[in-house]
Amino acid sequence: MMRAVVISRFPIYREALARLVGATFGQDTTEGFATLQDALDSAPSRPVELMVVEVAADDPEFRELKATAEAIKPAPLVLFAVLSPSEVQIAYEAGAKGCIPKTAPPDLIMAALRLILAGGLYFSDFSSLSARQRTDPPLRSRLSSRQLEVLRLIEMGQTNKEIAKALGISVATVKLHVQAILNITGARNRTEAALRARGQFK
Repeated sequence: MMRAVVISRFPIYREALARLVGATFGQDTTEGFATLQDALDSAPSRPVELMVVEVAADDPEFRELKATAEAIKPAPLVLFAVLSPSEVQIAYEAGAKGCIPKTAPPDLIMAALRLILAGGLYFSDFSSLSARQRTDPPLRSRLSSRQLEVLRLIEMGQTNKEIAKALGISVATVKLHVQAILNITGARNRTEAALRARGQFK
């Protein structure tokens, strides 16, 4: 049974996030902690499979993102935050698998969590990064292995339905991967994403 952990010093965020995470997976296996250290202290005896941290850029937890991501591997670290593009870049480089805005509606939060657990990435603010940041480093290091598979099939001209069949996943999951690919690459559509990927799979 999956064990998800939610961290927030504010009880209202902690309770709301725990309910959303639990609802996403249809089971009550989500635990809430006020501090990151409390959550990490519990991890050795009960491994974490998903960690969602409500955080601000000036919080001590934000400076510890890289250590946290390493500590809970291979479980994904997800941020629930409002960050600037440069702060999103820092979170990504530290190993976070997603950054979901606090302003996001519940259905988007749940969809983003499902995408991340399926092996994808979700950074809603990636598209606002500068062109240099979006193209450096290369796609191979910015997309998950599953997203690279989806992008390769997009480049081959396959539809979402064909991609879903080829990878053994649902069409809905393919759509989430495609949206994440567009966010991360800054592409406006599938065709542009395929053009940006050209030559990177050789």
